[in-house]
Amino acid sequence: MPPAVGYSLNVLWTLLRDFKIQFRYWPRFLLMVLINLINWPFRTYERLFINPRYRQLKEGTELIFIVGHWRSGTTHLHNLISQDPQMGYTTTYQSVFPDTLFNRLGYFIFEGFARLLIPGKRAGDNVRLGMQLPQEEEFALGAKTPLCFYYFWMFPKDIRRIYERSIRFKNASPSLINQWNKDYELLISKALKNTGSSVYLSKNPSHTGRVEHLLKRFPKAKFIFIHRNPVEVYLSTDNFFKNMMPHLQLQQITKEERQQSIIDLYKTIMKDFFDQKTLIPEGQYSEISFDNLEQNPLKCVEYIYKALNLEGYDAAKPQFQSFIDKMKSYEKNQHVISQSQMESLLVQLRPSMEAFGYEIPKHIQVV
Repeated sequence: MPPAVGYSLNVLWTLLRDFKIQFRYWPRFLLMVLINLINWPFRTYERLFINPRYRQLKEGTELIFIVGHWRSGTTHLHNLISQDPQMGYTTTYQSVFPDTLFNRLGYFIFEGFARLLIPGKRAGDNVRLGMQLPQEEEFALGAKTPLCFYYFWMFPKDIRRIYERSIRFKNASPSLINQWNKDYELLISKALKNTGSSVYLSKNPSHTGRVEHLLKRFPKAKFIFIHRNPVEVYLSTDNFFKNMMPHLQLQQITKEERQQSIIDLYKTIMKDFFDQKTLIPEGQYSEISFDNLEQNPLKCVEYIYKALNLEGYDAAKPQFQSFIDKMKSYEKNQHVISQSQMESLLVQLRPSMEAFGYEIPKHIQVV
């Protein structure tokens, strides 16, 4: 079920108005509305009496944004760096119920419900999930203001329109964008309080195309960009979408539509990132590859801390090493691709492969 169960009724109405829900998915949408209605009094109480305490982000709060295309290692990097106790983050629970976080009765009810809703492992890649584990905040950003790229999970046929509006902010009014900014600051403030931390660590691939906007709002923010071989990214993303979308979608798309959307999305968001990358001030940017993160995770983290002038690496080193040791048993998905599909991919992804110096991955089976 889509995480929109924690959304405002106004946002649900906007989704109903702006997108077409296919008949077969109406029961899913109606169940989502029902849960939303049950949550409404708890959500309303928190917005009226609790949220005002967190609307203003504390001056000087350090913000770090992990960006990079989906399936490039952003989740692994996020989980790794979040082992540092000073790093705060949006939890999985907060990403689904951002305004039922500090309401004790509401939290008790919906945290238990969310445990039933969310599996122990993510369907697309077997990454461990848990209510208090780090999670990206994109779903939560669409809870009150209808600007969220992850609406595409529900409405995959409209992915291009959703991208233009929620990442490039085209056709979004200044008041709507301003409200999104305020919602984001509130989310960060509550996340830091919830995790008892001082530095906000974001992992949100959608931000890869929002660098300019984020810098305008948070001029001292720091960015970590992680990249991976584009062929691997495509194959992993296709597998991820294929496995995740059936649980979230309110529209049906064909395999061909899904795969073309992935290619178009990769080319678009990477272009947007490179167009905006130069805006990041010196000392606020660090770049690593997924291969290096796999081979030398501890060295990568140390490099990031030095490049961004972050404190606390030595103190958190034992926690980093413990997490790395636990992840040694994790097995990645294996991918197979036809010769014709590989040739087509190379034509479309060649610019990015050349920019990063990548070749055809040797471990991918071409048949």
